[in-house]
Amino acid sequence: MRSKTVWKRVFEISLLMLMLVGGTILAAAKEETINIAVPTDPDSFDPTRSVAAATAEIAFNIYEGLVKSTPDGQLTGALASHWEIDSSQTVYTFYLREAYFHNGTQVTADDVVNALDRARDPQISQRAGNYQAIASVHAQEGNQVVITLKEPYAPLLYELTELAAAVYPKDAAGLDNRPIGTGPYKLEEWRPNQYIKLTRFDRHWSGQQPFFRDVYFRIMPDYNSAVISLKTGNIDLIPRLEASFLHQVENTPNLAVHADPMNLVQLLAINNARPALSDLKVRQAIAMAVNRDQIIVGAAWGQGEKLYSGLSPAMPEFYNAGLENLLPYDPARAQALLNDAGYANLELTMTLPAPYPLHVQTGEIIADQLRRVGVNVRIEIVEWGTWLEKVYTQRDYDLSIVGLTGKLDPHTILSRYVSTNSRNFTNFNSAEFDRLINEGISASGPERKSIYDQAQEILAREVAAVFIMDPLQLNVLNAEIKGWQSYPIYVIDAAALYK
Repeated sequence: MRSKTVWKRVFEISLLMLMLVGGTILAAAKEETINIAVPTDPDSFDPTRSVAAATAEIAFNIYEGLVKSTPDGQLTGALASHWEIDSSQTVYTFYLREAYFHNGTQVTADDVVNALDRARDPQISQRAGNYQAIASVHAQEGNQVVITLKEPYAPLLYELTELAAAVYPKDAAGLDNRPIGTGPYKLEEWRPNQYIKLTRFDRHWSGQQPFFRDVYFRIMPDYNSAVISLKTGNIDLIPRLEASFLHQVENTPNLAVHADPMNLVQLLAINNARPALSDLKVRQAIAMAVNRDQIIVGAAWGQGEKLYSGLSPAMPEFYNAGLENLLPYDPARAQALLNDAGYANLELTMTLPAPYPLHVQTGEIIADQLRRVGVNVRIEIVEWGTWLEKVYTQRDYDLSIVGLTGKLDPHTILSRYVSTNSRNFTNFNSAEFDRLINEGISASGPERKSIYDQAQEILAREVAAVFIMDPLQLNVLNAEIKGWQSYPIYVIDAAALYK
């Protein structure tokens, strides 16, 4: 009888030890994992095919190019340790550091040449227009890459930070869903509409390892669910929380909120190629019917800065701050312009992206404002993939609301309105604007500032779109998570985070 009692006690102690060890293992696994909520899936991890900011924010951790951005918007070397520019400002020589791809192969100059040649090929790349100043890219002895330009092109280094210029193995296939980069994390698993799992890459050229072994980007289009998950500890971070949910998380003891300038331009996109919308008076009427103050309060809960330009004030060196009175809010004048143009009872459709409540709410407010001046607006809410295909690619829409993400150089932002640019989904067409943008690429100093000031004025006066606001970037995270880095571009730097 006594022996049974002893063995029973031994069994209980063993079971308790197993539970304690198991709990320790589970706790350790949780400590090495961070869960981040994002509203939508990436479109494609192939750098030549992706157009969605939702992809770039994740891909920042997977891919690298020759250079990359710092949190303050400056440039630093990535796969290139350093570079030289010749006196003509047309020959750039990049010196590659020793680096490895996620598949274990070493990065070569040939890999870089292949990636950049694909990036600038209009038959392959969605962003080819950004790299048309390049005359040639070739490998040079000593693991060097030489980029030769057709003429001086000031934005080149900044555009080499873009996802389109990311480097991958020259024989890589299936990059859409199997990216192979050199970043601090590699793609481990992608379950569409559920999550993207990244795993720490132990051979990063920096010699440093991120704190978290695994990063899960959880696809959570419903912000209510995301906030609940954050409060219960199932989610650690919500980047770019919609402002209407701020009251649910601020002043919560275990949560921290970082509010930073986003360098994003939210706009009412107007399809300038539609018959009625090709009339300047109609576009100006729409612009003067929009009350930005009402939108910022009603859709962004006051967490935004009014815009009248295609650039954000987050780029103070180039932002034109003198456009506020060009087409001020004036519903009576808007109605008169519509009558003059013969469109007193105009009917339009506004196509809105479902995963972005800020844009949907902005669209609903603007639709009501337009109805007050005689424009009947039908709202159509579509999924993100449909929006990208219908609005951005096919340009089959009347009006839409979207946010255009910030870049490091004004040319990359403003060149999208050049008449021949593949990203010009508003179909804006101005020969004077095209000329100015072409001049700006080789100008510097005050001259370049003057050129972009004029270009911004044309966009506002001729209403390529109605520029609404730069919303504040509200990043909410578990208070134990440190190291959050706010960039002037649309990225999440998971490697900088730690506990």
